[in-house]
Amino acid sequence: MDVRLQLLGRFRVLRDGHEVPPAAFAGRKVRILLRILATRRPDLVTNDVLAAALWPDRLPADPAGNVNVLINRARRALGDPALVITGPGGYALGPCRLDTAEFLDGAAAAHGHAAAADPAAALRSAGEALALWAEPLPEDAYADWAVGARDRLTRAWVDLLEVAASAAAALGDHVAAAGYAAEVVAAEPLREPGVLLLARALAARGDRAGALDHLDRSRRLLADELGVDPSAEATDLQLRLLRGATPAAAVAGFEGGPVGSAGGSVRFAGGAGGEAGESRLRFVGRDDAVGRLRQVLAAGGVAAVGGVAGVGKSRLVAEALRGWPSPVISARAFLPERAEAWGLARSLLREALAVDTRVGAALPSRLRDVLATLLPELLELSTSDPGGTVPGGESRRALLLAGGLRVLETAAGDGAVLVADDVQWADPSSLTLLGSALARLPSLAAVLVFRSEELPASVLADLRDVRPVTDIPLGPLIPQAVARLVGDRTLAAAVVEGTDRTPFAVAEVLRELVALGVVRVDASGWCPTDPSAVRLAAEVGQAGQRRSVLRRIERHAAGTDVLPLVALLAREAPARTVAEAAGLPHRAVLDALSALAEVGLVRLGEDGWAAAHDLVGETAVAHLSPARRGRLHGLLAKALEAEDADPSEIARHHRDSGDSATAAAWYERAARVALRGHATHEAVALCGAGLALHPRGPVRGALLELRADAGAVHGAHAAAEADLREALRADPAGPRGRRLARLAMLTFGAQDPRRAAELAEAALVEATAAGDAAMRAFALDTAAILDMNLGEPGRAAGRAQAALELYQRLGDAGGVARILDGRAMATFLDGRIDAAVGLFDRVARSFGDAGDLLRVVTPRSTRGHGLVFLGRPAEGLADASEALRLARDLDAAEGQAYALWHRSEALTALGRHQEAEQDAAAALRIARDAGHRGWTATAHRARGICLQARGLLDEAAAAFRDSADAAGTDLTLFASWAAARGAMVAV
Repeated sequence: MDVRLQLLGRFRVLRDGHEVPPAAFAGRKVRILLRILATRRPDLVTNDVLAAALWPDRLPADPAGNVNVLINRARRALGDPALVITGPGGYALGPCRLDTAEFLDGAAAAHGHAAAADPAAALRSAGEALALWAEPLPEDAYADWAVGARDRLTRAWVDLLEVAASAAAALGDHVAAAGYAAEVVAAEPLREPGVLLLARALAARGDRAGALDHLDRSRRLLADELGVDPSAEATDLQLRLLRGATPAAAVAGFEGGPVGSAGGSVRFAGGAGGEAGESRLRFVGRDDAVGRLRQVLAAGGVAAVGGVAGVGKSRLVAEALRGWPSPVISARAFLPERAEAWGLARSLLREALAVDTRVGAALPSRLRDVLATLLPELLELSTSDPGGTVPGGESRRALLLAGGLRVLETAAGDGAVLVADDVQWADPSSLTLLGSALARLPSLAAVLVFRSEELPASVLADLRDVRPVTDIPLGPLIPQAVARLVGDRTLAAAVVEGTDRTPFAVAEVLRELVALGVVRVDASGWCPTDPSAVRLAAEVGQAGQRRSVLRRIERHAAGTDVLPLVALLAREAPARTVAEAAGLPHRAVLDALSALAEVGLVRLGEDGWAAAHDLVGETAVAHLSPARRGRLHGLLAKALEAEDADPSEIARHHRDSGDSATAAAWYERAARVALRGHATHEAVALCGAGLALHPRGPVRGALLELRADAGAVHGAHAAAEADLREALRADPAGPRGRRLARLAMLTFGAQDPRRAAELAEAALVEATAAGDAAMRAFALDTAAILDMNLGEPGRAAGRAQAALELYQRLGDAGGVARILDGRAMATFLDGRIDAAVGLFDRVARSFGDAGDLLRVVTPRSTRGHGLVFLGRPAEGLADASEALRLARDLDAAEGQAYALWHRSEALTALGRHQEAEQDAAAALRIARDAGHRGWTATAHRARGICLQARGLLDEAAAAFRDSADAAGTDLTLFASWAAARGAMVAV
């Protein structure tokens, strides 16, 4: 097996000519580990050195154990354990090929030919070596461990450029000599031999003025930077040129210089091969914002960094956190993942696990197994039977939240910074985890980065409810900052006048001017080389940054589908996806992507390829013709289907390809998956997207029913009722019994128990006619609950028994638990509270075992209520609090109102009246928002009980009257409670 590691340019591992996908390494630290070993091959690198490089800010509790975990992952990804050698107390990279070694071998050959006075062979070997060159270890540009390796390779590259320049000059190719020498000067302006080579080559080409200009610049730089005069050789060459003489030879003789690493084409702002974007600009003009952000984070606070696209938000955060003393957990959201539950959370948790790889092993097995559904690398730690019981959607969601919080808490330790970028595209489930983390981990500092014009106001509002948030808005660069950045005042003024002064816009103008050949980059910044540069800067700027990006796309990506496909994916994706969609060989697509990365149009992240900047992707998509865009969306949809990708993404591409019917069916599938995982907000959004395509029949009915189920969980009762009624009309041949039963329960809770009973009877008729045992069991279950609340205990018991027998025959553990829940409630209402408390505990455990965690809330909270009646309020408060936490994790509005009511009464019994009133008020607000009359009545009653305990009898009597009014004449049970309490106050 042939394995080759590429350290020049982006890091890649090729196995038998095919790139190993970044995701195969299960985290970025594995890739860093391989780069560390590669730069030190063949030496053994000790565990201590590796740990210090991998965790520079804070070592994990067991550094050697963490390193060993990463080594095992690296061996699996490489496909051959022998490629990482275990030695005494450390590891070394085994037999594989390194592009840096190939480059240095070529450079050594060039040096040898130069020493042998063979310029043709020297130039040939130098050219072959230079062809391999790109920026060394660009991913580790700011890592301490990489400084030495980067410096050694860069010095070797400059030395080799001088060898190439000398060889070309000796052969009389003064154009090539000037090109090589110009790269030396651009890389090291104070390196006088390179200046002399360039001046001689320019003079030999007849450009005496250019040669004198470079000699003069070198003289001034040496004086300003080092306080020294030019060498006698430089002074002599300058005098000769001033006298009008042209040196007889460009070089006095051919002598090979030191051997090192190689260079490539003209660079843009210090980046490799023209790598683009504001991240390659010198960072200027943001000192106040950096200082403010660092101040907020040092105090353990939360900062919100907002601004328009291209304004440099991500760069600002990176600069502020450079060298930060505590761990930084950073991830970004992507637009296509907005409706995919846990998209941002997955990236954040993966980064958190990288802080200490042993965190995963320390998790309880149940949490670890559920988290493995998001992070497959945890499967290696799993001890569970793969064929064991899979938790239900509610359980899975709650366990994911609990496991995610545990990972973040462990990774944060005494303090960490969490960075969530592009929050405007974050999915609701990830935002729930983010909010929970900020609320429950007070030592966790955070930065939320977003496009201010696209972030829904509710996102920050929800997060401000749990922690204070400091806003750090980011605007355009001030003119003085642009002047410092550009260097040439006249050019800077034109850039300021012609752009919106965002770093991205400035970078695009400068890039375009370099491409046009009217500007060059040197130590002082960007300098015009042509009088037209200032005029062109204004024209390019006024045309807009997107137009500049488009011109770059037209130069480097015309005639290929690779960049448009990456842009339409709008997220990090593996090359194989692009290759499948484009119908091209995998290797050809990788080569195309690498070429696009060199000119700053795409980048490689941990999960694959993406546009280099959001604006690049948006520009590439905006200028596709509708026909081509639709075709490419269709190709992506088929490629993603073959990969078993997220159904919401497949639906989006089918929709944008013009295939509305197929898209609607995929949206239904996506919504069903989301609802099974209890991602209710995502499910509502997916159903809305599918319904917007105007499907008919079964698909429309299913989407409406799914949206009703999801909406009802977080209290949208009126909308859920409307959806179920429309589903019954749109799909008359669908599962009418189930839909009628669901409608009956919604109607009961929200407004009309008598009408709910009628709907339940209709559901029974439909289920019986359809011969569907599962549908009939659910209808009997629903009817039994309504009968019990409407004063028909005998009929309720009979129907509950019939439902129980059906559920048992069907093997439906959740259904059985629901019947037991009804029996426990009947026992409670019959006054046998002690027995009911035991039953509720059993029911809650049954629901948990069945994976129906949402239904745990009611029996757990009601058990707490019963304990209060039994004179054990402290135990009752614990149960009601546990139910409330669960309801909040599940975003269940009704469950929260229910548990808050019970908590309030327990707190009153404990004499904690202020807390009791707060809980009653919160329950009332939620119940009213949900339109639930029953829980509105109980919230009023809970407040009245608290007021009565405080001796505020008039206010208590008013609260009990409000409770009776909310119950009306239909909710007789709630009305009787209110009347009894009112009578106690009257007495």
